[in-house]
Amino acid sequence: MPSSKAVLATTQWGYREAPAEVNPYGDVFSLDAARQWSREQIEGAVELVGQAGEQNADLVVMGEDIASLGYALTYLDDPSVFRTLAGETAALALQAVGEVAKDHSMHVVACFFEPQGEHIYNTAALFGRDGSVLGRYHKVHLPVYETWLVTPGDSFPAFETDIGMVSVLICYDDMWCESSAACALNGARIICHPTAYSPPEYRVRTRSMDAQVFYITSTRSGSRMCAPDATILGDCGEQGDGFVTAQVDLATASLGPENFWEYLYSGIRDHRERHLKLRRADAYGRLIDDHPPALDAYPPGGVRNTPEAIRDVYEKQKEDYRRGLRGEKQLYTWDWSDAKPGG
Repeated sequence: MPSSKAVLATTQWGYREAPAEVNPYGDVFSLDAARQWSREQIEGAVELVGQAGEQNADLVVMGEDIASLGYALTYLDDPSVFRTLAGETAALALQAVGEVAKDHSMHVVACFFEPQGEHIYNTAALFGRDGSVLGRYHKVHLPVYETWLVTPGDSFPAFETDIGMVSVLICYDDMWCESSAACALNGARIICHPTAYSPPEYRVRTRSMDAQVFYITSTRSGSRMCAPDATILGDCGEQGDGFVTAQVDLATASLGPENFWEYLYSGIRDHRERHLKLRRADAYGRLIDDHPPALDAYPPGGVRNTPEAIRDVYEKQKEDYRRGLRGEKQLYTWDWSDAKPGG
């Protein structure tokens, strides 16, 4: 029977500016330089995992795309660059993470791009204590640019471990509350969230409480862990590399106090159990409606995902990346604070 007590850990491999030789949009790109860069990123991130293992971690979560293939991910002039690097770095990641998991007899969640047949997936692999892969999750919600060369997954599985059922979400998946709900309904007591963006603390708290799970997010800034009652268990801070651990008890994490009114009324003290047993699935049909009434407020289409639109976006992106390589100010930013809704 799985133990209810476990030491959870999240890692933070801070942001690093890739050298020009790693960017295929530039004139000095080198595939060998890109290979070396990715190897260094994987090795650095795995070293943090080992440090968490030395603290007796039972489960450690790594960030999204531990090989740092961001530029190659959208390079359409020669898609073989991304496929080649994805294949090579997936093999490196599987070996390196498997070894550190086995060395410290712990579970590890690692995220990397992985070719499988004709497709390339954004994969999160769950490693067991013996270093073997217990299961793979393929990112379901892909940003539009990621769909250019990556295939989406189509389910939210939960994997059995000796510390309980574990699910994974990757980055953009977190934007939809249905993702974490599906994981919880599949039995997850822990949701691991490798990500490239830094979800705000309120998002992590909300996902934890709504799904009644331990939620572990690992990213480049603001990696943290949260309990089912929305308590932050550990935070890596806003900058730099590091990891944090927390000892938890899955059996008692979602219990309410004995003098809690909900316990008196329902006879069920466990919030998670009560949430599951009092669900009204018969009223939730809109959640799986392909065209809910809310969509009627918007015109059909509109997403820039046709071949013509992708090419137009790609050329703008290429010029902006080249602008950055020339040391000029880029026009586009991921920083929402510079944007105005509706503008």
